[in-house]
This record gives sequence, C-alpha cells and structure tokens, in this order.
Amino acid sequence: MTRKHLWMLACLAFALTGFVPGAKAARLKPPPWLAEASLRQVSETKGVTAVILHNEEIYTVQSGGLITITARVAVRVVTHDGRSIASAVVPYDSSSARVTDFRAWLVRPDATGKTYSRNDAVDVATSPEAVYAESRQMMLSAFRDAFEGCVFGYEYTIEDRGVFGQNIWFFQSEHPVALSRIIYKIPKGWSITSSMVNHAPVQPVVNDSTHTWEMRDLPAFKTEPLSPSLSRIAPRMNVDLIPPPGAKKPSRISFPGWADVSAYGTALHTKPCIPDAAVEAKARELLAAAGAGPWERINTLARHAQAINYVQIAMNVGRGGGYTPRAAPDVLKTGYGDCKDKTALLRAMLKVAGIESYSVIAFSGDRYRVADAWPTPMQFNHVITAIKIDDPAIQSPAIVTHPTLGRLLFFDPTDSYTPLGDLSYDQQGSLVLVLAGREGELVRLPFTSPEANHLARKVTAEITVAGAIGGRIAEHHTGQSAVWGRAVYRSGRGKFSDLMRDWINSTVRAAKLLKTDVVDDQERGTFDMTAEFVAPGYAQSMRGKLLVFKPAIVSRRNFVPLTQPERTYPVVMEPQSYNEESDIRIPEGFKVDELPPPVEAETSFGRYTAQCSYDAGTHQVQYRRTLVMNAAEIPASDYASVRGFYETIRKAEQSPVVLSRVE
Repeated sequence: MTRKHLWMLACLAFALTGFVPGAKAARLKPPPWLAEASLRQVSETKGVTAVILHNEEIYTVQSGGLITITARVAVRVVTHDGRSIASAVVPYDSSSARVTDFRAWLVRPDATGKTYSRNDAVDVATSPEAVYAESRQMMLSAFRDAFEGCVFGYEYTIEDRGVFGQNIWFFQSEHPVALSRIIYKIPKGWSITSSMVNHAPVQPVVNDSTHTWEMRDLPAFKTEPLSPSLSRIAPRMNVDLIPPPGAKKPSRISFPGWADVSAYGTALHTKPCIPDAAVEAKARELLAAAGAGPWERINTLARHAQAINYVQIAMNVGRGGGYTPRAAPDVLKTGYGDCKDKTALLRAMLKVAGIESYSVIAFSGDRYRVADAWPTPMQFNHVITAIKIDDPAIQSPAIVTHPTLGRLLFFDPTDSYTPLGDLSYDQQGSLVLVLAGREGELVRLPFTSPEANHLARKVTAEITVAGAIGGRIAEHHTGQSAVWGRAVYRSGRGKFSDLMRDWINSTVRAAKLLKTDVVDDQERGTFDMTAEFVAPGYAQSMRGKLLVFKPAIVSRRNFVPLTQPERTYPVVMEPQSYNEESDIRIPEGFKVDELPPPVEAETSFGRYTAQCSYDAGTHQVQYRRTLVMNAAEIPASDYASVRGFYETIRKAEQSPVVLSRVE
C-alpha cells in the first residue's frame, strides 16, 4: 500500500471517528451569519444527501499587501449518508500565512448543539507525499455528532503575506448551494479584475472599495459516466488583484500575459538545471551504456530521471519559492525529488549530452483545468520536460512543433508508468506553459492516436458437453492501455491476480483462475498478460439437446454502459482501440444451430464490428470484435447518437451461440 493510500485511510478514519476532544454539548446561540444561513431553503432533489447553505470568503487587503481572509461555511445534513459534510478544512501555507482564528458550531434541529475550537482540530500536511512541504490544512470532523437536519458551520481567519495577487473561486459544488460569495476590500490605488469560466460574466456589486460577487440557488452536479471534470463544467471565477501602477516593488505580483509568466518561471528554473562535475560524470556514465542513436541517448537519461524516488518538496510556496526546483546536483546526490526536481536533473543531464530542453509547467490530473485567458502560475501544480528534437527521423505522438522553439518532445519524468514518447490521458489535450523566457507560451499537448493505445486479445477456449469451459486469455497492451496494466500489476502481484479473477468472474461465473503470467516491457511501451481459467456451467444446457453460450466470453474492462435516457454534460472519449480473436471449440456430438448476426456501427467518434462464424475443420466457433474510439468530447445535445452506439455494442456482446445435439 502506498503512502498516499495510507494517508487517505487515515483521513477516512479521522472522519468516521469524528475526533473532537473537548467538545461540550449545550444550548448555543450561533453567530448571526450562521443563524441566517440556517433559515435558507434549498431545493432538495432525489439523491441529495447534504446542502451548502453558505460559502463565503472575505479578502481585506492592506496597502502593504497583507491580506486578511475570513471564511464562513454552513452546511445542512439531509440524510444519514450526508454526515461527512459536517467537517471543516482550513488550507494554508505556513511559509506565508497563519491561521489566527477558528471556530465551529453544530446546531441540532432542537436548537441545542456543540461548539468547537482550534484545540479540537488536527493540523496535517495537505499532500500525503509531502516530506518537505509547508502546505498544510487544519481539519475538524463532526461526523459522529451530526444527524439528519443538523446544521454545521465554521469560520476562520488567515493572515496571508504571499506575493501573488491571483485567486480562484468555485461557485458550484457536488452538493446544492444556496449562497456562494466572494468579497474583496481593497485599499486606495489598488484595482481588481475578474473573469468567469464555464459561465456568463458575473458583475460585482461595488460599494466604495468593496467588491462582491455572488451566485445563489445552484444545483448539485449530476453524476454521469464519462463526464468531463468539474473544471470543465463548474462556474468558477479568476481574480487578479493589482497593486497601484508604478510601484517599484509591488507587494503582490500580477502577470499581464503568458510571456510574463514564462519569464518569471524561467528565471526560477535556469540555475538549478546547470550540471556540476558529479552530474556530468553520471550523465556520461549513462550515455556510455546507451545506444548511439539520439532517441536511445534521450531515453536512457529519461529513464534515470523517472527512477529517482519521488518526494514532494514545496517550501516557501506562498512567497514564490515553491516554484523553484532544487539544484540538479542535490537531486542526484540525495536520490530523491519532486516533479520540478526530476525535471531539473533531467535537463542538466541533457545539457551534458548537448541536447536543449525546457521546463514546462502543467496541471496534473485534469486536462481542463488551465484557462488560457488567465495568465498566472497559480493554475499549475506540476512540472514536466520539453526536449528539443532536431532529428526529423525521430517521430512521436508526444512531439509538438513550436513556431519559434522547433520540435519539442514532451515527457513527464514523474510518471513512472508512461515511457518516453507517450503522454498520460489526463495530460493529452491539456494546456501547458513552456518556460522559455519571453518566447514561452501556452502549448496544447496532442492526443495520441487510438491505434497507439491498443489492446489485442486472443482467447482460446473449449466447452464440454456439460457446459463447462476452460480457456486461456492472452493480451498485448500498448500505449495508455499498457500503462493501465503496468500500474495495476506493480501495485501488487496478488492484487493483480484478484483483479483478473474478478474480471473473468463478471461474465464467467464461478471461474477459477489457474495461472497468470505478465511481461512488462516499459522500454518498448508494452504490457503482456496471460491467464488460464476453468468454470462450470458456462454454456446453458437445455434438456441435453441444446447448449447456449455467449461467444464474448470476457468483457472489456473499461466499457461503461450509457443507459440513462437523458444527459446533462458532454461525453468524453479517450483515444483507444481494441481487437479480439476468440476460438471456442465446441463439444463433439454438437453442431452450430444459430450464430449471432454480424454487427457494424460507425460514427464520427468510433467504429465497432463483431462477427461470428464456424470452422468445421477445427470444430470451433470463431468470434471477432474490434473497437476504435477517437479522442472526442460529444455535447449533451448529441447524446442520443452516443447512447445508440453503446447500446449496439451491448446488444451485440449479449448475443448467444446456440448448439444442437447431432441425432
């Protein structure tokens, strides 16, 4: 189990136990804002477990740049399953901010309740992988005290001395929201601008120096399969706080354009990426063992950077230091580092090889997060590498031709599963910023082709007179399909076998897994798996005269049936392809009475075929199916075509073969 999993379990245990030492039951008088919020009514549709009554942050800016943030949140528990919402999370950066006040209240329907203080909360690192990091959060859970009808509210104050003047405010949530509001109180000479994403502009109410943006009565997000992330559909506002013009040393940094962000980031990354004698010696050692070709040389250095132990190190983030990597010689010496450190070491070694490269800032885990209309480093949480490729013979789907920087090969040295020449699905299609001084600009990373992310499956099986089945499944994965298999397999061999058994059992009931073998070749970007299994009663016997079975013996693991009649959000398709060849020997004394009809469906986003035939020479039913899905985002208005395509696949793979006994 990874440290991340352990951290998540610890947080879950914290929520379930509702650790609140010192909390006392008593009748209480909540503060006026909480009393008012408790009276709000929110439309509670089917499935709503909790509602957000009040979500507000007030930013009071002093002329010197110090910002005092007061946050107020109130929620109502609707059902027993909604009790986890009765919790408080206070994020802050200890290098530039401090929590000066924290209070919380639980108000029961009979007006009794509890009060909580800072002593009842715990203070933990924001990231489970943070060893050297100052990003922290206070947490308090009233899970154990809450029940249906309870209102939980909390309020805190933070003094922030950071250097950035940008902020992101999400109005909507996975729960219905009665009121969402952000307020800025700015001093004379300062100005503020805002821009909305995924929503029409929301104009502030301005009263002297106070600017207020709010939205009310927002519905909860629907849970729909294959939906884009909340960053693509949730209304959010980007805020820029701008110091007085002409200030020699502005206390809050703003960025007029992406070239300014690139210049800022380039200055932070230049010095740490310079090799010393130790880095040069290590690079030459690695290159001496590599092949002579430029791809082999780059790949050798890239694999070494990937092998560096990942340890998150984020110091002085609020003051800008968190965007600065450690020096490459230090990363090599210690053998650990985070994303920006791994990039610094890789770039230093590439420099020894005479290969030019750039640091690239990205957002990990969400291709929709970065908004091109809002230049700020605060939109990014990850660093990858762009390697300049001069040799036209080198081709890769991860190469982008930049108008001034030339051909750039994008590579993530932190992703230990994705080899050079490939990109993870969440990075494909995302916006990243190449840090190349004033020439740096946003680049849209490409999608790989469906054929690059391929699963080829071969099934050989035999059915007995009694309907039992035994068989062997062999799979060959490439691209992101291989990354999936590699990630699952490396999480633990026993777990991998369990997953294979559960997968086979989803269509072949009571299946017993006899053997599994894996060949993981990350160098070539492939992952191969074989599994042998047996199961009783796969084919259904009809009075000994008929045997009925489905030739689609196993399901496609990533198939998501779209059965809902209507759709609210777009449907997101990842580029992938698949083909299966199944040869199923039927028992002696039986002949084929009925085969599924051939199926072919083609749309702008995908193509599917299925064919079933009988080979008398081998006494086998031969089943073939293929699927190609293009990278696409289909609007909800076209959902009927998507649903129809998926329904065609579902029906085709449920169609049976009927065998009859030979008289």
